[in-house]
Amino acid sequence: MLYLTFDIGTTSLKTALINGPGELLAVHVEEYALETPRPDWAELDPETYWFAAKAGIEAVFEQCGKSRQDLSALGFSSQGQSFIPLDEGGKPLYNAIVWVDGRAQKIAEEWEREWLSLQEYQALSGYPSVAAGLTVFKLAWLARYEPTAHQAARFLFLPDYLIWRLTGAMATDYNLAQMSGLYDIRTGDWHPQLMEAAGITPEQLPQVLSPGTVAGELLPAVAQEWGLPAGVPVCVGCNDQLAGAVGAGNVQPGVVTETTGTALALIVSTPELLVDRTFYSGVHAVPGLFYAMPHAGTSAIVLKWLRDLAAPGASYEEFLDGVDSVPIGCEGLTVLPHYIGSGAPEYNPRARGVFAGLTLRHERQHLVRAIMEACACLLQECLEPVQAHQLQVDAVRSLGGAARSDLWLQMKADLLGIAVERPVCSDAANLGGAMLAAVGTGQFRSLQEAAAAWYRPARTFKPDATRHTEYRQVYAKYRDLYERLYARAKRQSGIQK
Repeated sequence: MLYLTFDIGTTSLKTALINGPGELLAVHVEEYALETPRPDWAELDPETYWFAAKAGIEAVFEQCGKSRQDLSALGFSSQGQSFIPLDEGGKPLYNAIVWVDGRAQKIAEEWEREWLSLQEYQALSGYPSVAAGLTVFKLAWLARYEPTAHQAARFLFLPDYLIWRLTGAMATDYNLAQMSGLYDIRTGDWHPQLMEAAGITPEQLPQVLSPGTVAGELLPAVAQEWGLPAGVPVCVGCNDQLAGAVGAGNVQPGVVTETTGTALALIVSTPELLVDRTFYSGVHAVPGLFYAMPHAGTSAIVLKWLRDLAAPGASYEEFLDGVDSVPIGCEGLTVLPHYIGSGAPEYNPRARGVFAGLTLRHERQHLVRAIMEACACLLQECLEPVQAHQLQVDAVRSLGGAARSDLWLQMKADLLGIAVERPVCSDAANLGGAMLAAVGTGQFRSLQEAAAAWYRPARTFKPDATRHTEYRQVYAKYRDLYERLYARAKRQSGIQK
């Protein structure tokens, strides 16, 4: 029994092979670079995702030596909002427009100013802001500037596009549907007024299924091309953040998972839908459960940015060497990592990254640690509004590449004053995609049962009281800097309503 899963990220596609007991047998990362034909644009040739998945299959089966005939199902997790316009024959009419693309900013602002009530929009979509990165605004942008692409027969999100090519079915899951900004969580369907405003019809959008549902079976021609058995079930997944939460056993109220990657996002499972102006909320992959997702647009990608500038080609282990010798607070250096605007709890698309307090004494290790501390501050900043709803948080489970750093996880635990846990499987989104597929094809009766069988903790980092006091001072400086540079100016300019 084997599960093949694809985690479609912003800059790479990660393919993983997971066995019946939930063990990660092999993983392969295929990187790609986004195309940026204009400032604030981000696109990618759809064929790139197809070839990345195909390369991943070859790599993972070669790594583990398992028989492809033992494959039980294919599963997915993916970035949200990114989509592809297709013609009647399924040929892309335009590049995939990726979620970080900001081309629709003016349209989002126009809608909010002229007719789209933020209060009503949050009630139907779960979004605490009218965010330009959402699919709905980019569809309206296509209508205005690329009418040929806007007349597409179908608009598919990234995993939907691969599922269509694999099975011939055009389906998505309700989690990715919600993330488009077009989906009404109250009715469980596409919202008529938003579709009309974007100039599209329900026929142009995929069928909406529950995460883990079998969308179709692997077509014979594709099975031959990819060297897989025909007829294997292909399941819809969900957004990578929620899939990672599922893979880390975050399937009951009060559990928190966080991912520090391109963005920083928390998933907090809740017994009811929380409506809060500071974070996104939605319907969990677990039936009857909901989740809150405070997030920030950029976090550890700022560390990658600095590494690529200062030490091209260096591994992260090499780049972080010596950082542990830098004192807490980085000798007065504070970073705001808002390279594409700030997220929770104060959404401000005009905020930008800042290094404050630089002196000639500071070295590269100071800059590196200051970025790491800033990401820990982001985590605290995102967690606070959720805790304000009186939700008990006993531990935070950390996911993604940043979770490999003991220093970083201890830093987070010390700043939060809460234990931080590293799961055995760091590729939690892939594991979550496999859990969804395992439930969808009948190995488990529920995601709770799958999580109980498959989730395993590796190490827990407990907070130190002395360091907690020092880090609270770091956090206070971080918040004060943001307040002085952006929050006051934003309130005075009336950007935030």
